Amino acid sequence: MSELQQGLLVAAVTIAVLLTGAPVAFALGIVAMGFLVWSEGLHALGFDTGASETPITPVITGDEEKTQTLGRRLFDEGVFCPAIVFPTVARGRARVRTIVTADHTEDDLREALEAFERVGRELSLR
Repeated sequence: MSELQQGLLVAAVTIAVLLTGAPVAFALGIVAMGFLVWSEGLHALGFDTGASETPITPVITGDEEKTQTLGRRLFDEGVFCPAIVFPTVARGRARVRTIVTADHTEDDLREALEAFERVGRELSLR
């Protein structure tokens, strides 16, 4: 996320909190910032996230066996993202499902991205 994007997001969240007094707006801002870090990080590593624009982000491998291995290996690395394969999704669209929450810090997300990088390289997914 660029410094400009971060600044705009912080400004928008601050305004929402000041206008509404709602801590929910603050939590949504944290999720939005985390989502930007997460999605940009996955794209920078060469992973396919489809057209997702929400905190629930698929990482599409297209290969059922590799997807199941990816999910297991990431779990071994401390990252929980279940494998979703046929018949839940169409053949060739296998994926692991990730989600960013307000509890995830930027450090948490960077650590998870490092795990994706290691395991993705190990499985020749990127």
